[in-house]
Amino acid sequence: MTSIFLAPGAQLRLVFDEIGVEAGPGAHRLALRYQATPVGLPPGSVALISGAVRLQHTLSWIGALQADQPLLISAAGVYPRSVLLGTTISDPQLAGIEADRNGSDLELLIDLKVTLVGAASMDYPASDAQDWVRIRGPIWAAHAERLGALVTVPLMVPLPLGDPDSLRAQAGRRLQSAVRALADGRAEDAVRDARLALDLYDRLDPPAAHDDQRAPRQRDLAQRFAVLRNAVHSLASGAHHDDAVTADFRYDRRDASVIVTCVAALLQRH
Repeated sequence: MTSIFLAPGAQLRLVFDEIGVEAGPGAHRLALRYQATPVGLPPGSVALISGAVRLQHTLSWIGALQADQPLLISAAGVYPRSVLLGTTISDPQLAGIEADRNGSDLELLIDLKVTLVGAASMDYPASDAQDWVRIRGPIWAAHAERLGALVTVPLMVPLPLGDPDSLRAQAGRRLQSAVRALADGRAEDAVRDARLALDLYDRLDPPAAHDDQRAPRQRDLAQRFAVLRNAVHSLASGAHHDDAVTADFRYDRRDASVIVTCVAALLQRH
């Protein structure tokens, strides 16, 4: 239970109840339900409840919380009453939450703020407090599955902050360009830039040599990754080549998404 004190003997008690989600196209609604009980608050006043939610371990920001409706304080009211605090989370945020959770319980730090309207006689009709919420792993996993999190793989390829002309920085910028082209619907440009990113990174970390005729099961791990790299490079090499074989290649957005993701994963590994 979290108590938000608004005056001597006057407080609003909030007890976390449950978490809920509602899926959307690329962004989703996250809602935290609290049970609210006013103690010593003047009847006829209105409690406006808001806040913010962060990840407990890293204090990383998730979003601002807004109540679905104000809480009316009534002498004849029956309490506790439900208060729903909602925010919006994007697909990348969802991926970040899953990466932070790493299969464990979801732990959230909730900043709660209450402003009391219609209580002019009170000394300080606004106050705040913090609450710590733990969502059991299986419960959150069921919600995350509804939002598609189980098919979301977070990929972060660091872009060097040093020499902007280094091969590593050039490869990072090419990959960023591929991601922008993918977002803009330019599938072939995305494939081309992804291939160029892979070409640049090959100059930093050449793939392991391997014999194409050798039985795949006899290759070591580095050689197997080299085979994967060659397959991805071959797949991406049709864009803008227009030779006798690739002239009729037409990459759609799904094709480009696969190639960009594979290149990002290979670059992330090194």
